[in-house]
Amino acid sequence: MKTLLIVDDELLIAEGLRDMLSEAFAGRLHVICCYSAAEALKISETACVSLLLTDIDMPDISGLELHALLRKKQPGCRVIYLTGYSDFSYARKAVDQHAFAYVLKGEGDDIVIQTIERALGEAEGVTEPVPEGESVTQQAWLMNLQAYIHANLASNLSLTQLAEQCHFHPVYLSRAYKEATGMTITDYISQVKLDKAKQLLRGSLYSVHEISELLGFASDNYFCRWFRKNTRRSPHSFREEQRK
Repeated sequence: MKTLLIVDDELLIAEGLRDMLSEAFAGRLHVICCYSAAEALKISETACVSLLLTDIDMPDISGLELHALLRKKQPGCRVIYLTGYSDFSYARKAVDQHAFAYVLKGEGDDIVIQTIERALGEAEGVTEPVPEGESVTQQAWLMNLQAYIHANLASNLSLTQLAEQCHFHPVYLSRAYKEATGMTITDYISQVKLDKAKQLLRGSLYSVHEISELLGFASDNYFCRWFRKNTRRSPHSFREEQRK
């Protein structure tokens, strides 16, 4: 059975997570909680820690420092940070240390369970063939995110909104997406919108105004400028060329 170590200097949070996750993962995870990074390091001397769920900012040794120290002892351990919005300044360092995910405090038990499930699934290995070098977990969140983008082109596709869909910190998501695909999320959204715009101009009776709205642009003028920038043609001229 794999071991999940929970570290938070707030006793009620640590014990609440321990009780909730012990019930949710009964028979799959041995859940231990402690109240300081120093105590966690002592535990790691005798226990093989598969998953670490740690507060990112603690008074003695921070979650960032704990992650770095534990990784030297147990490099296979997957680390999930518990953060508050005020901890955003830690995000870049945490990304550089390759944390598995972020969970914002107060998001709810279901988010924590889903994140642990993803980490546990990656740790347990894959059961279906996937592209070389890509885990099932990575493939799942990436496919789900891209499906969400395709289905919500007219909606808010800000990095913050997309991060909520993946239960990642926005900075972590930005880094993870670029590493997984070789392109930024902004570039991907732009490409999807461009492909959809061409499809609608080529094969539908929607007006330019209607297409602009379907793709979430603030105005027809902005849509036309954006389309021309990416194709060197106006939407109208593109449509006429395709019809000819």
